[in-house]
Amino acid sequence: MKKLTTALLPMFLLLLIVQARAGVVASLPSGTVVPMPAIDYIGPGPQVFGGGITWSSTNAITQGGSAFGYTGGYGFSDNGSWDGSLGPMAGVNDSFAVYGVTDTMTFAFPAPVAGVGGFLNYVPYGSTPTTIAVYDSAHTLIESFGLTFLTGGGTNTGAFYGFLEASPIISYFTLTDNYVGITDLTVQASVSAIPEPNSLLLLGSGALVLIGALRRKRRV
Repeated sequence: MKKLTTALLPMFLLLLIVQARAGVVASLPSGTVVPMPAIDYIGPGPQVFGGGITWSSTNAITQGGSAFGYTGGYGFSDNGSWDGSLGPMAGVNDSFAVYGVTDTMTFAFPAPVAGVGGFLNYVPYGSTPTTIAVYDSAHTLIESFGLTFLTGGGTNTGAFYGFLEASPIISYFTLTDNYVGITDLTVQASVSAIPEPNSLLLLGSGALVLIGALRRKRRV
């Protein structure tokens, strides 16, 4: 029974890790949409909105810079376009495949959050990846994700993607290359969507009960 118990422990620990970290998500139902102001800004920023969120970009040159709070039409080639009716958006307004430069735009939070995401679109089939990523307060990468979805074209198409972590550790949210655009920036401060310590304790208690039952069965 000792061997069986030993074998179960790594599986149990792995279960706790998986439950405690959600990673890339396709929705944040407990999040709050933070709208951008309709200012039709073109440039590198910074622009501050939503109670202290700071938007900025490395693109200060290509097509005049990145777009923030933009309300006009914005194209994503084979992935369609946005006509402005989705609300103000931000777009990196650059692509390595076209201009030979890889640019990034960043949302910096005044206090770390647990989750962030938004409704996204980008120009597909680029020679470099289109990525979203989150970093902690020390600018250490937490995780990143490459966008590969195809919309088939059309107007106001796209997909929601973001990140949800086990605790509020996200200080920066970045979007990189291929005209990537975002609207409906969604932020989740808490970790209610991930099992709290009490839930994890219940999982642990259940595992111990299972181990005890197996031990008793072995002795019979």
